[in-house]
Amino acid sequence: MRSTLLSMSLLVAVAAVGCNRERNQSIQLMNKGIAQFNLNDTTGAVVALNQATSVDPTNDAAFYYRGLLKYQRTSDYPEAVKDFKKAIEVNGENHLYHYHLGKVLSRQGEWASAINALEKAIERKPEHAASHYHLGAALEQQAKFDRAQEEYVAAIKAQPRFADPYVALGNLYARFEKLPEAVQVFKNGIENNPEKAELRHDLGVVYQNQQRFDDAIGQFQAAVKLKPTYLSALFNLGMAYQQTDNAEQAITHLKLYLGRRQAGEDALRVRTAEDTIAKLEAAALAPPPSTP
Repeated sequence: MRSTLLSMSLLVAVAAVGCNRERNQSIQLMNKGIAQFNLNDTTGAVVALNQATSVDPTNDAAFYYRGLLKYQRTSDYPEAVKDFKKAIEVNGENHLYHYHLGKVLSRQGEWASAINALEKAIERKPEHAASHYHLGAALEQQAKFDRAQEEYVAAIKAQPRFADPYVALGNLYARFEKLPEAVQVFKNGIENNPEKAELRHDLGVVYQNQQRFDDAIGQFQAAVKLKPTYLSALFNLGMAYQQTDNAEQAITHLKLYLGRRQAGEDALRVRTAEDTIAKLEAAALAPPPSTP
């Protein structure tokens, strides 16, 4: 995000040459706001962007950047929606305005409106992978699963090294117990995004469901190696070891999971880990059965 803001700052500054005085002043204020944003000075950024939109109410980019700030920095989603809509009112052809409007509406759970905004983004830039991905997620929330699948596939085709659509599509297949299809999607995702721990983890979960526990362990190990604090991977790795009767490794990884958990961690999962450890430790201490 930071690099995007900086590069756009330079572009609009160049574009200002030859424009009217109000537009030049507005662009200068907008660039000042972008600079303050990049320095983590939220208050200064808001002041400068407010001035930019006041000096020139037709500066659609100033409304757009103020919307980004309210969305990403202050989580003021209703005001961000207003700014993105104002930017679109001035210039409805910029796909990013519709895209970010769709993202904010999704955050608010306004799925129908989000779908409409994201579809408009795609109309303006059909190859925009992120718009296809977020449209798929919104459609899935509306139980429009076939269309969601189509959008995830479109996102992958548009940007094969964008990991999130693989995660979403693989889990959509798994949700409907199309496990071989899920496996293939996750494998394709790993091939194109080998650094994405979630792909490894979610493939491991599918292997667990197929009772391929050794394969699951391999994927969970890879996920933890990529992201040592990945709690779901630690928990599932411990449980996979338990399913292969490797009590020592099960206890080790479940204790790692418990030791690294944070406030708000799923209570049922915590209890399952604690109960499994207690059961395995008790079995290790039990005397061997007597022989007749």
